[in-house]
Amino acid sequence: MDVRGLRYFLAVADARSFTQAARHLHVSQPALSQSVRRLERHLASDLFVRDRRNPASGLRLTPSGQVLYEEATDILAAVARAERRVRRTAHGVDKSSVAIGFASSTPRELVTTAMTLGASLPRVDALPVHVTWGDEHTFLRDGRVDLTFLQYPRDAPLPEYTVQTLTRVSRVVIVRADHRLAELAEVTLRDLATEPVLDPGYANVPEMHRDFWLGEPRPLEGPGPHVVPLEVRTVEEMCACVAAGKGLAITSATVAGSYARPDLVFLPVTDLEPVDVGIARLRDEHRREVLETFEAIAAPARAQT
Repeated sequence: MDVRGLRYFLAVADARSFTQAARHLHVSQPALSQSVRRLERHLASDLFVRDRRNPASGLRLTPSGQVLYEEATDILAAVARAERRVRRTAHGVDKSSVAIGFASSTPRELVTTAMTLGASLPRVDALPVHVTWGDEHTFLRDGRVDLTFLQYPRDAPLPEYTVQTLTRVSRVVIVRADHRLAELAEVTLRDLATEPVLDPGYANVPEMHRDFWLGEPRPLEGPGPHVVPLEVRTVEEMCACVAAGKGLAITSATVAGSYARPDLVFLPVTDLEPVDVGIARLRDEHRREVLETFEAIAAPARAQT
């Protein structure tokens, strides 16, 4: 099996059509069909079957095709991860690049310190990589970064990673400058009981801590909606939606320091636990330069505990 053949197979499986897959891949349909047939001959198994009862539904994977789909997805992800890591290798022969992911909500001093510590290592060329919030886990898993800063509730389980907490940051709520709460110095969750809060745009899976960024569990009063199903993916989108009156947003105090604007007010929420901010690597990481960089960043915080 070759990588291109697996890519062609996945494209057909996702499109459920040779015609649409060929158009997406910019190859001829006969060439695509021949590639899949070669793969089937190599595996001695049919990979697709057409639904004769409902031809319009397109191709379906056979049981063998299902197995190959899962395996091919993992294989191509590993190939892409290897390609990214190799291309990131430093130009010189004495250093290796280590990409460090950070988001708009990462405290800037942590990023600066990490880059400084990375630069102090003789075999490391530390590279900062900006990551859209919520994509930190994806970037770390697929190799676009080697280390990343994460935000998480205290004692949150993160079994895939080795994590060192570096600091804690309080959480704030963003309101419009003309909102009824804007004149207060601080608020409680009770003050937010009738307010709609913007969906943070995170998948509702444990590692994303979606409820944590919705302030849940919080007292709810009034008809709602208490969560606005408008998923925002950047700090800029979040601030724009709050300014437009679509709802309030709960975020970290780091955002308040970096994105202050006259039409918005950032209020501490006194009964919300702060968020932990730490540096993370994959638990099975084995590359020496990545491990050395992680240890250099983690060591000062570890020494204080």
